[in-house]
Amino acid sequence: MPLSWDEQRKLDEIERSLSSDDPTFAAKVTIDRVRRSRVRIAGGMLVLGAVVVVVGLIVTLGVVAVGVVIVVAGLLTVAGGGVLLMRALQGVTSG
Repeated sequence: MPLSWDEQRKLDEIERSLSSDDPTFAAKVTIDRVRRSRVRIAGGMLVLGAVVVVVGLIVTLGVVAVGVVIVVAGLLTVAGGGVLLMRALQGVTSG
């Protein structure tokens, strides 16, 4: 949902105030940096989830119940990472 004219004006005013009060912090905190961070976190979740799935499959050879729990946890992590990645990339393309 787009911001109203008044909300956008207030947001711009806050941004200018922040830039003048603390230019170093304002330079560090940009929307592009936040989006890149979200993409990195989502990618990390995907990799971690894949590793957990493989470990779960190996554990399943020994103790089936424990292995299944680990695999399910890994799949949920992969799914969560995928959702976060799609949302982060959607923000990059629309922003």
